[in-house]
Amino acid sequence: MAYNFKNVRTISLTAVLIALTIIGNRLLIIPVGQVLEIRFGFVFLSVIAFLFGPIVAFAAGFLTNMLGFLLFPTGGGFNPLFDLNIGLSGILYAIFLYKRNHKSEYFIIWIVAAKASVNLICNIIINTRLLILFGFIPGNSKNIITTVRVFKNFTLLPVEIIIIFFILKFVANYAYKYNFIKPAKNNKSIKI
Repeated sequence: MAYNFKNVRTISLTAVLIALTIIGNRLLIIPVGQVLEIRFGFVFLSVIAFLFGPIVAFAAGFLTNMLGFLLFPTGGGFNPLFDLNIGLSGILYAIFLYKRNHKSEYFIIWIVAAKASVNLICNIIINTRLLILFGFIPGNSKNIITTVRVFKNFTLLPVEIIIIFFILKFVANYAYKYNFIKPAKNNKSIKI
């Protein structure tokens, strides 16, 4: 996993995916009603985690949020705790997706577990607490906004899972072709 930092192909592909994650989080935003919006940066972070593991995914998540704030500053001031939270998202994706067989019938279950854990732990629990702690969510409306955030994350969860599923299936085929993922020994697929 850490050896991926020594591979030039890994670093260059991760840099491209970091750029796509920034674009997906800051520019590719589809509003759904007045409260919900779909951002697509999660897809590219999950690809990094699937291909390169938790250490690279953490670094990519951390850098993505930091660079995204520097390039497209929104909201309040810079706070590295939000960057660490996105890095944790990368780790959670990697825990469930790294070295999983994309042809297995259980692959969708790993994607559901990965995205549900990121939505629950990082988006709902940690991010909401950070927003309240630093005053981005006023104390008198924290229950209402927390409820809206829970609704948003669980409403978008099936759509996000489907998007990740198809993107990872597509990426996995090319990752094998260009040796970003090595086939399992003895031509057996990697089991759960």
